[in-house]
Amino acid sequence: MCYAALVAADLRRLERELGARIDFAAFQRVYEARGDDPKAFKLPIALDRQFLGMNDPAVAQIVAAIAAYRQQRTSEWQTEIFEQRRRHADAQRKLAQKATKAAQKDLQVSADKIEQRLKWLNDFRDVETVEEDLVMYPMHYGPLIVEIDGQRQITPMRYHCRLPGHAPDMDKRLQGNYNARIDSLEDWWRPVFGKNHGLLVLEGFRENVKVHDMEGRELKEGERPENVVLQFNPQDATTMLVPCIWARWQRGDEVLHSMALITDEPPAEVAQAGHNRCPINLTREAALAWLTPRGRSAKELFEILSQRHRPYYEHRIAEAA
Repeated sequence: MCYAALVAADLRRLERELGARIDFAAFQRVYEARGDDPKAFKLPIALDRQFLGMNDPAVAQIVAAIAAYRQQRTSEWQTEIFEQRRRHADAQRKLAQKATKAAQKDLQVSADKIEQRLKWLNDFRDVETVEEDLVMYPMHYGPLIVEIDGQRQITPMRYHCRLPGHAPDMDKRLQGNYNARIDSLEDWWRPVFGKNHGLLVLEGFRENVKVHDMEGRELKEGERPENVVLQFNPQDATTMLVPCIWARWQRGDEVLHSMALITDEPPAEVAQAGHNRCPINLTREAALAWLTPRGRSAKELFEILSQRHRPYYEHRIAEAA
């Protein structure tokens, strides 16, 4: 499975290169919803910076929503930092009198929380985008390219697909639904396969692997499996055109647009690094054809999915978030 994806966040570049237009209204709805429920509407911060840097009247409400969100979160995190610094000082005083596991835990947890929130606040001040700012985790929102009524659009969708008719609690019961295996498209994904297709443009992807698998060996006697996150990037520095399926889910006034990227067997270098799946990376011609599934047979669609760009995927251990 693709544990996380590094999205190409330069929306203007996607407009130019793929002939798509940004769906500002849809992004505005997501950004305004984030202000009401920050935990449910998370986006890579690189997208925030994209909109903040645009000189376009269409982004005015998005910029206002980002500003309101940042003001709200800044206040919350500053309060939390104050509380954690007090907790940290209390733990230090207790440890000076007597070493206890509870005090040691409080000391470490408070230090970690302070560091994390200071980083988040610093992200608001930074204007330069680094690699970590591009990462889209499952249940986060990212920019999906779709074609509707002959018009390509860049629109935000949640990276974990909920099919129509499913209850919201299926999100927890089916936690892998941010990826769609190619061999399940005509089965589990039948309601949207051949109907709702999209493209994610990625700079790379991350996978969870076991250390012993990465090292190409068996577990030693008494050794417990240890996890590591690897980041894969095309060695030729090209972006990946990854085919997706998406769904529109509605219950009453609640509407959710969500997606899953399509995976297949990995190329040799990904398998040798310890992982058994890989996002499909289409050629440009195939990617654009994938966006127009109507009237195409399943055989034709699978033929499109077989037309792939094949860079070498170099890997390294991902930086901690």
